[in-house]
Amino acid sequence: MIDLVAFVKPVLDEITGQDVRTWMTGQRVVTANWQIPDAGSLAWSARTLEIEMAQEVAEQLSSADQRALYQLQRSLDRFLRARLGVHCKQDRPGKAIAIVVDRLMAP
Repeated sequence: MIDLVAFVKPVLDEITGQDVRTWMTGQRVVTANWQIPDAGSLAWSARTLEIEMAQEVAEQLSSADQRALYQLQRSLDRFLRARLGVHCKQDRPGKAIAIVVDRLMAP
């Protein structure tokens, strides 16, 4: 089984521009925390994200070689940016964002 934290963390760090705190919370679930600056305030609110990999994606990652993993990380980056953009428009402070990664495609 692939280390999902090692796979997901660099993508989240790149997206947020922060060193995101990331840990496993289930067999195929990674949870992450980072902070978001509040406009006009010195306080930064915390944001929590749960990323669950579908069984098919977990199997795809487990059988991928190093080159394929790099391509799949790029696909995860695009997938998460799209999903997080939707969630940011529906911002609900204090609520965790849950995303299920049901498909990753290497270009």
